Amino acid sequence: MVYLDHAATTPLRPEAEEAWLRATQELRVVPGNPAALHSGARNARRLLEDARESIAHNLGADRAEVIFTSGATEANALGIVGSWRGMRQHGYSAVQVCAADHPSSWNQQTVIEREGGIFKTLEVDTNGVAVVESLSPDAGVISFSLVCSETGTLQPLAKIVDRVNENYDEQKYSRKPLVHIDVCQALHTLPVNLHADGIDLITLSAHKIGGPVGIGALAIKRGTPLRTDRPGGDQELKYRSGTVDVAGACAFAAALNAATVERDELRKRCETLQKRLWDGIKILQNRGELPAEVTQTVTAEIAPTIAHLSIPTAHPEAVLLNLDRAGIWASAGSACHAGVTRPSRVIMEMGRNETQALGVLRLSFGPGSTEADIDSFLTALPSTLQQAQALDKLDQRSKKKRN
Repeated sequence: MVYLDHAATTPLRPEAEEAWLRATQELRVVPGNPAALHSGARNARRLLEDARESIAHNLGADRAEVIFTSGATEANALGIVGSWRGMRQHGYSAVQVCAADHPSSWNQQTVIEREGGIFKTLEVDTNGVAVVESLSPDAGVISFSLVCSETGTLQPLAKIVDRVNENYDEQKYSRKPLVHIDVCQALHTLPVNLHADGIDLITLSAHKIGGPVGIGALAIKRGTPLRTDRPGGDQELKYRSGTVDVAGACAFAAALNAATVERDELRKRCETLQKRLWDGIKILQNRGELPAEVTQTVTAEIAPTIAHLSIPTAHPEAVLLNLDRAGIWASAGSACHAGVTRPSRVIMEMGRNETQALGVLRLSFGPGSTEADIDSFLTALPSTLQQAQALDKLDQRSKKKRN
């Protein structure tokens, strides 16, 4: 099996598994809810706060600035909508989200507009890079993914923060806009610092870096106005009520520690894998085994962990299924719902047409990725693409007959 879908989820790291087992065994012997007062509860709270402290340290944050969530989707919802609610008291009515962002951010539009707010788009160029000139001075919250989960495009964090500060109108608003970033696809290759980088909120996910599914975090800089719509038992600084998964938090912290330690090595290795991939594609094209239309979707700076290919077919699902038969697991940039392949919204936001937005393929690398994985993919790609293009020809014949 060749796994090239780390951007979807990364297999559980040994360090995370060991931390989860240790915490689970300890909680079995000494049970307790971290919100209670007895000795078992205090032990659970110690485990939880140690995990929080560890995660905060890796973000340049204080322990009290990190809250646990069920994952990145919840963290994005709370980070965007919650901070927008908080910024209304400072005169803002709008939030601005990057056009190339994940649906968990983009789909907050419904909530914002339902509550009487204005949802604006932070435009991107043909490479999916945010156009800083399109930043709105009237948006109280600016939200974007540091690395696009689909194309791997790296957003210019420093430029965006600088422009947000330049746009601030202190005569009209009582505080500067907030900057929220999703670093789920960035943490394993890029350091992020809550206090040094001009950020106010950071979304994290455990399973993107080799932790367990079902737990994430939101880092909230001290003093950031944030209002939740989920009151309950007052856990997690009253922002996110509900009993926290203590063992999951311990595994999350262990995964982030491991990812931080190996960050430089992983980045270099993935850069090598990227070069091997594109060099191999050129060789296949020179031999006439691949069409020249197989190209890199973006030419701007990208995360080394994601390779996004434009492929000349309207049937990327056929490519994926045939790769699967060859034991290679990857993904398409387009979403498949109920058997219907839809064009990638992100690619269309970059100015491509529907055909171009359909013909895409994403490979994503992680700790276990090897050069042999790339070689296996390159061996399988020509035949799988030819089979997909055969379906394209059948579609064209069917259309001619109908016409």
